[in-house]
Amino acid sequence: MGKYKKRKDGRYATSVTLGHDANGKVIKVFLSAKTEAELKRKVIQTQVDAQSGKILKESSMLLKDYAKDWLSLNKAKSGINTKAMYENAVNKHIILSIGHIPISKVKKSDVQKMINDRWEHPRTCQIIRMTLTQILESAIEDKLINENVCKKLTMPKNEPKEKRQLTDEEKEAIKKADFSDKEKMFVYILFYFGLRRGEALALSKSDIDLKNNILIVNKSVAFNKNDPVLKDTKSKSGVRNLPIPNAVKSILRDYLKQCETFYLFADKGGNLLTQSMLVRMWERIIRKMNEAVCTEKELLIGNLHITGLTPHIFRHNYCTMLYYSGISQKKAVELMGHSDVTMIMRGYAHLDEEKEKVQEKLNNAINL
Repeated sequence: MGKYKKRKDGRYATSVTLGHDANGKVIKVFLSAKTEAELKRKVIQTQVDAQSGKILKESSMLLKDYAKDWLSLNKAKSGINTKAMYENAVNKHIILSIGHIPISKVKKSDVQKMINDRWEHPRTCQIIRMTLTQILESAIEDKLINENVCKKLTMPKNEPKEKRQLTDEEKEAIKKADFSDKEKMFVYILFYFGLRRGEALALSKSDIDLKNNILIVNKSVAFNKNDPVLKDTKSKSGVRNLPIPNAVKSILRDYLKQCETFYLFADKGGNLLTQSMLVRMWERIIRKMNEAVCTEKELLIGNLHITGLTPHIFRHNYCTMLYYSGISQKKAVELMGHSDVTMIMRGYAHLDEEKEKVQEKLNNAINL
C-alpha cells in the first residue's frame, strides 16, 4: 500500500496492490478521499472486497477463448438442435463481433452495437443475448468480471409471425399434384396428423397400427449438419397415439404394402433421409403443387401460386381442424404433443377471434 499523500486539490490519495496479472504486471487500485480517516476506511474496504472477489484481478483472457471453453464445458451434452443454436450464436456472431476483446473489458456499448447491427433479425438478437448472458454469468462465477453487461440492453421487438392454415388453393394443389408415392405419403402424414417434420421422418412401419386405427409417435429425427440422428420426441408429451382418419386409412394401407424399407421415408439403402435429401424432396413437392395449379405461362415467367409453404404450416392447419371439429383444448394439447396448454390456448384464442369476426359480418349482412 502506498503512502497517504495530500494532492493539490486537498484530497488524500493512495494505491492498493491487488497482485499481478498473467504477464507479471502489478495490478493496483487508486483511491482518494477528503480526509485521511475516510481514505483509511476505503483502503480497508478495498482489501476486504479483493479477498472476497468483489474486486477482481484484470483478466487478459479474450472473450472468444472463454466462450469456446464455455461451449465445450456447458453445452457438449445438449441436444443436437440446442447445441447448434448456441454454436451458431458464439461462432457466427459473438466471436466475430466482440471476440477479440478481453472478457474483463467487454462493455455494454460493445454488446449493444452487436445487437444494433442485427436489429432486423429480432430472434437472432434474442439468441445472442441469451447466449452471452450465460457466458458472462459463468465468468462472474469464475471471478473474471464483476457484472453482466447484457442485463440492460435495448432489444428489437420480436413480433411473432402470424400462423396460418393451408389456403384453398394449396389444398386443391395437394389433391391434383402428380406426387410420387413417397412424396404423397409425406404430405398426407403432415396434413392428417399434424406431426412435426422430425416426427414424420422418424416413422417406421411398426408405428402404423391399422388394426387399432392408431399412428404411434415416439421418436424424432434431428440433423447433425447433414446427417440424420434418431432421438426422443421434443418432450415426454410428444409421445402419443393419434387416431387414423378414415380419409387416409386406405392410402396408408397401400403405401405400407409397397414400402420395402423399415422407415416410411428412407433412401434407397433403407437409411433415414439426410437433410439435403429432405430439402430436395420438399422442393419437388412444391414444384409439383405449382404445376398442378399454375398455367404454363405462369410457370414460365415464375408467377408461382404456391410459395412460402413449409411442413410446419401443415401442423397449424391440423390445429385449426381440431378447433373446428369441436375438439377441446385439453384433447388438442394431447394430439398436438405439446408440453403445456399455452400454445393451444393461443391458437384457439386466435381462431375464436376470427370466428367472432365472421359471425359479426354475417349478422350485419343477413338483415332485412
